[in-house]
Amino acid sequence: MSLIKKALKKYNDIPLPAKAALWFVVCSVLQKSISMLTMPIFTRIMTKAQMGQFNVYNSWLQIFTMVVTFRLNYAVFNKGMSKYKDDRDAYTSTMQSITFIITSVFFGLYLIFREQVNAFIELPTFIMVAMFLELLVTPAIDFWTIRKRYEFIYRPVVVRTLLMALLNAGLGVAAVLISDEKGYARILSCVLVNLVFGVMLFTYNLKKGKTLMRWEYAKFAVLFNIPLFLHYVSQYVLDSFDRIMIQKMLGFEAVALYGVAYNAGLLMKIVIQSINNAMVPWQYGKLEKKEHEDLDDTTFLVFVMMGVVTVLFSAFAPDLMLILAGEKYREAVYVIPPVAIGMFFMFVYTTFANVEFFYNQTKFTMYISMGGALLNIGLNYIFIKLFGYVAAAYTTLFCYAVFAISHYFYMTYSVKKSLGFTRIFKTRRLMLLFTILVVAGLTVIALYQLPIVRYALIAAVLIAAFIKRKWIIGIFKSIRKLKKPQESAQAENT
Repeated sequence: MSLIKKALKKYNDIPLPAKAALWFVVCSVLQKSISMLTMPIFTRIMTKAQMGQFNVYNSWLQIFTMVVTFRLNYAVFNKGMSKYKDDRDAYTSTMQSITFIITSVFFGLYLIFREQVNAFIELPTFIMVAMFLELLVTPAIDFWTIRKRYEFIYRPVVVRTLLMALLNAGLGVAAVLISDEKGYARILSCVLVNLVFGVMLFTYNLKKGKTLMRWEYAKFAVLFNIPLFLHYVSQYVLDSFDRIMIQKMLGFEAVALYGVAYNAGLLMKIVIQSINNAMVPWQYGKLEKKEHEDLDDTTFLVFVMMGVVTVLFSAFAPDLMLILAGEKYREAVYVIPPVAIGMFFMFVYTTFANVEFFYNQTKFTMYISMGGALLNIGLNYIFIKLFGYVAAAYTTLFCYAVFAISHYFYMTYSVKKSLGFTRIFKTRRLMLLFTILVVAGLTVIALYQLPIVRYALIAAVLIAAFIKRKWIIGIFKSIRKLKKPQESAQAENT
């Protein structure tokens, strides 16, 4: 009992912001875990075409969400929470009203041109109507959640998130089991859950705000977001637009194969986001103290460890696909290594971008994002035709690598402009590490047909990690020692 009491005392002594951050991380992991646990069920009872319909719906939902919300639930909402801290209720209801008006306009346009839209998107009218009904009210969930996070009120957010995740999973399985149109049943089960919570929180936000619109707030939010919108569009293109292109060029079954494997590869993203959240305040602390050599050496060691994790994750890909999707998705396993390596380069470019944000050098971030997005579309158009859906994973990897290198040079420019010297991170060893990682990560693919060699490699890496466990733990302990939290370069995405 004494151990339990000590643990509870330590937990109770944690400052509220840190406690809230802990629960938000736990909540996010549990939410993704529930989704991953149900994936083996859906992949086994739904056909590839039906899984493709669900993946395509989610991709189009993201596109329409981005347009009708104008990404008012990103950086500008957090900005408004501080700028209008004495009138947050009215600011929230104003943001909600803007998204409702924009959605209503697009819904009306859809109803007029529904035949042409349906033919292009390849989804029927009742699914598109369900999508717009969802879009009318679900932004309210985001506004409510982000405000609670901003104010460190974590309990209702955790309860709401987990309840929605469980209902989505439970209703989804039930709907798919009893329906012949399993793809559409899976879509509508998600829409129903989002509608119920969306209507409740839409009403709650409106009552609290006691107003539909404050023009001052609306003008501020729209003008603030105009220069950032293309950046958000570019991020979407890199994350999800490949599914739309695969759908148009190869069909729903190819989308299913790619989507399931891509989602498996995104497990790396959970690890990456957790490490980045821990590193940002440490990075800022080192930059404030001008301890650049320690920043360089420790960051490089973290890159090395993340590279090893990436290769190890790629080596587990056949087993992961067998568990998550079964034999009928086996051929898609070759998507996972390039996706995992792409997530590594996402971590790298975010680390460099944190330095840019520290020195308030963000001018070219939008141009880098737009360039990467256009490059991704062009490469997908060429290589999906030539090599099929697997090519989309490699084009995404290439574009994330371009992002990382571009941010490295822009970061170097930012440092020179701010401090007068050219670099913080040593270029040669970074380039060597990146080259070794790409070669090793893609070489692992050749071992998929040699399971004994592959398992021997996995065992060797795990044994080495166990032997070096104190050294590895020491590195992450040194990162966590910073006392003063700072704002993340990822804040625009919260």
